[in-house]
Amino acid sequence: MRRSKMTAALATVLAACAVILAEQPVADAADDSELYLVATAYTYDEAVSGDAATGSTTKATADTSCTDGTYALKTWKVNSLNWLYNGAGVPAKIASTALGTITAATDTVAKATNRCGQPTIAGSTFKYAGTTAVKPQIATNGTCTGNDGKSVTGWGALPAKMLAYTCTYYNARGAVVASDTLIDNVAYTWFTTKPANCTGQQYDLQTTLTHERLHTAGLGHVDQAKNAAQVMTPASSPCDTSRRLLGAGDYAGLKALAARATR
Repeated sequence: MRRSKMTAALATVLAACAVILAEQPVADAADDSELYLVATAYTYDEAVSGDAATGSTTKATADTSCTDGTYALKTWKVNSLNWLYNGAGVPAKIASTALGTITAATDTVAKATNRCGQPTIAGSTFKYAGTTAVKPQIATNGTCTGNDGKSVTGWGALPAKMLAYTCTYYNARGAVVASDTLIDNVAYTWFTTKPANCTGQQYDLQTTLTHERLHTAGLGHVDQAKNAAQVMTPASSPCDTSRRLLGAGDYAGLKALAARATR
């Protein structure tokens, strides 16, 4: 049995964010496959740096949703992934709608549903496999704690400034084998329907999960200032719902991933 190699990259997502790169300890794989780990941490901060290589959360002066085809590919992709939901700890305000919203965001990525009238893409398959008592293998200090082969989305406490945290495992051929997401349920207010006169630090669950599912699917960040209308821009304001569906660049990225062969 070979010792697996896990490379961790802490990236950023939705809301003005910061990126930290770090290495995580290696652990024995369950088989002879080499497994790699990418970890994406959602934060809010005043500026964006690192992998995002961008500035502040300045809004675009014109809507480039369907004219900007920019995307960034990573080294992994989803062929087929069954995901589970653990609703323990879901905020009471969205308890009845959270699963439907997370499912909608996941389906958006699976079908490449977009704002630009482009057809669906037969690419990655994300299949909802039901509820579970298993928790996402993500610690409250914002680290990945292991791979049990299950892909669980759930709720829990995270470090300051982290909205959510995802750990995605992929093999040496670039195929994702598991992906866990932990959404903070302590410090932040989530909505699934935008409140009237939305103010303060309220975050859209659907936008956030669409972005993070795109990370799991194999897309990286684009430039905040130049590509501000794309889902994969690394920063977004509270109360923003404009990127629930894909832009032209996000769509082009999924199309490129669909054409990439993995085994």
